[in-house]
Amino acid sequence: MNIIYLKNLLKSLLISIVLFLVFTLIVTILNYFNLLSINGMNISKIIIPVLSILIGSFYLGTTVKNKGWLEGIKLSIIIILILLITNLLILKNGFEIKNLIYYLIILVSSMVGSMIGINKKKKN
Repeated sequence: MNIIYLKNLLKSLLISIVLFLVFTLIVTILNYFNLLSINGMNISKIIIPVLSILIGSFYLGTTVKNKGWLEGIKLSIIIILILLITNLLILKNGFEIKNLIYYLIILVSSMVGSMIGINKKKKN
């Protein structure tokens, strides 16, 4: 692995984290002013991570040469490991089946985002 690849991987990870925090802040503000219902909050718990990871992996897909799906898997494994460590060590929550489904959704969204990114780059 070269330095440029790792730099692009970390940049896409940073993009995903920043977008996650910004989207969460927006939803929190909407919830504070009662502009978002309970169902909207439950939906945003899934949409925010998927959208932020999709955009971050899209950026990663535009920087690599081939195999966008593999790059998406690499990025999603890093994100899933961060979430697992946070969930197990900091929040002290156990592992449940719904977590596995959540991690699979993250994996698929990252793969799709990087595949779209690599195809978008090839057209240009």
